[in-house]
Amino acid sequence: MSDLDYPVAAPANVAPAIFREQIIQTMALQYFHAMRGAEEEFNMGHAHEAAMATWETDWPDDPAPRTIEAGIQAAQDDLSYWGEE
Repeated sequence: MSDLDYPVAAPANVAPAIFREQIIQTMALQYFHAMRGAEEEFNMGHAHEAAMATWETDWPDDPAPRTIEAGIQAAQDDLSYWGEE
């Protein structure tokens, strides 16, 4: 998969590859904060893996360029399924 597998809505003067990583990092923080204390073994590495897995799925607003807000929503939607398991 390429670094720009999904289009991103990068702000002016921000490289799309950098903005993509910002979105993924923001998503990882959503997972990390939601899981803090729930599992002793869950760390930022696990959170990043979860964010990458969610990044690689289709989002409701695809093919629109991805945003930080959409990334947060995608992570929150995924986390809502985690709570049901």
